[in-house]
Amino acid sequence: MRYLKDSVENEPDLTWNIKMRELLAETIHYRNMKDDDAGPNLEEVVVYRKRYLDILEIAKNEYEDEPPSKYYKDGYNLYKRLEKYMDNHLLFLYDHRVPATNNLCERLLRNVKRKYKQVMTFRSFECLEYLCNSLSVLDMLKMRATNVYSSVAGIFNKSNPPVS
Repeated sequence: MRYLKDSVENEPDLTWNIKMRELLAETIHYRNMKDDDAGPNLEEVVVYRKRYLDILEIAKNEYEDEPPSKYYKDGYNLYKRLEKYMDNHLLFLYDHRVPATNNLCERLLRNVKRKYKQVMTFRSFECLEYLCNSLSVLDMLKMRATNVYSSVAGIFNKSNPPVS
């Protein structure tokens, strides 16, 4: 959605980006209103997929008529990504275990990014991975509504049993 908004602002003569943004907002709303236990309605999902393909065809025609400028190719690159990864972008319609947006991931990453700019340095990518894994464990414990302190203490006690 963010990239589509950027494309709308930087390519005002094109219409595909506006239509795609509206379609994605509609699909997210549709998905959020559905009962997760009922499963996907394949007839409605096929209609959304067809509309998605129609909008990609509009984008193809618009970029053939008006090629992207050498200063702003992000919109064209977005169109190519949307085309290439269409199944990934629409997976949340087929599989209700997949969240409709990645807002939770972005919110969790925001804390790391803010602290990273202030005080953190990582000597390798593995160190960053360790931090992300530990934050994931903490967030999972919070979501389970357990006592986080005693749960973490229990994790460390199990992995390092006391020496007799």
